[in-house]
Amino acid sequence: MEDLEAAESAYDDHADPSEANHEPQESANVSAWDDGGDDDMDDDLGFDDDDGLGWGDDDGLDDLGDEFDTPEEEAKDDMDDLQDLNDDSLFQMPPAGRPPAGCWMANSSHAADHLAAGGSSSALQLLNRQIAASNFAVMKKSIINSYIACSASLPGVPGSVSLTIPLLRNDNDSHPGKDSLPRVPLSLKNLVTGVKLGYKAFQSGKFNDSKAAFNSVLLQIPLVVTNNRNEANEVKEMLEICREYITAIRIKGAMAEAVKNPARSTELSAYFTHCNLQPIHLLLALRSAMGTSFKHKNYIVAASFARRLLELPDMSSERNADLRVKATKVLQKSEQMARNEHTLNYDESSAFVLDCKDLVPITSSDTSVECSYCGSRYLDESMKGKICSTCNLCVVGVNTIGLVTGS
Repeated sequence: MEDLEAAESAYDDHADPSEANHEPQESANVSAWDDGGDDDMDDDLGFDDDDGLGWGDDDGLDDLGDEFDTPEEEAKDDMDDLQDLNDDSLFQMPPAGRPPAGCWMANSSHAADHLAAGGSSSALQLLNRQIAASNFAVMKKSIINSYIACSASLPGVPGSVSLTIPLLRNDNDSHPGKDSLPRVPLSLKNLVTGVKLGYKAFQSGKFNDSKAAFNSVLLQIPLVVTNNRNEANEVKEMLEICREYITAIRIKGAMAEAVKNPARSTELSAYFTHCNLQPIHLLLALRSAMGTSFKHKNYIVAASFARRLLELPDMSSERNADLRVKATKVLQKSEQMARNEHTLNYDESSAFVLDCKDLVPITSSDTSVECSYCGSRYLDESMKGKICSTCNLCVVGVNTIGLVTGS
């Protein structure tokens, strides 16, 4: 024991003065296992905060909370994403465009384009203002066709609605956008086909069929859109053709009713030859007038019809050889007789247009009213404000801009 005490004393003599306040390690170990526990040691090791669980302190794990803990989801507003779109640096919704039907009505003053857009009211107003159209019932078929022919329906998947696709007439190079115009079902080709049918029926003597064909063309013309001035002129020419042939057919019907009246029958046959007909049809008209006037002993007018007939280019062909001989004989006989049996309201030397109601001549000195669409003239002032007898569509005596053929 003395040796141990001497060694311990020697160790204390050589110890570092800086370590004088530090407790030996052995003493610390003995205190750690002490049943009573050392309060200072407990404070150093942090065992006093374990709440009696005996597993030690886990305060060191607090730093891991941000990485592993699930953050509470904040209430999200459904409009937040839409508000973000207001930022110029993000995607922005394009502005809503005008529907095709709205473009069609804004881009055109033609009734067919308004009908295609479903604007039947504005379309009928245009027709009334432009050509004084009033009896729209006769155009019902063409009006419906103009509406249903401007779009196509593409079936979707079962249970879904069909997709309606507008059909455009000005999208040959690219989509016209806001300048789009609808495709219309009636064209210049349809008018030509109708006129040819009328010619064929007229040539065959089927005058009712011919009149129906020309009437159909008259009712289609207001809904035809032309592409240029040449087409517009052709449409207006067909309008005049229809008017002349319908008038000629009405005269032909009146001739059948006046068969027992020689003077009136001769007058009507003379008026018939002044309608603007095709050369082959004019030949038939002159042959009929020549025969009627010669039969009723009106030789003066018979001679004039014979001369006009012989002057036609078609009379030089072999197929008309017999008619040429007959016309020559009538001319010779009429020049010999040189009288009219009846007084006629007809003078071939004076220019006139025909009244389309009473079928009498209208000279330049007479006052008359006119249909602003088909151009039919009326000597009777009472026809003003009434439906035209030729086109059966427009009101007579209204001064308008006339037929509009382009958009």
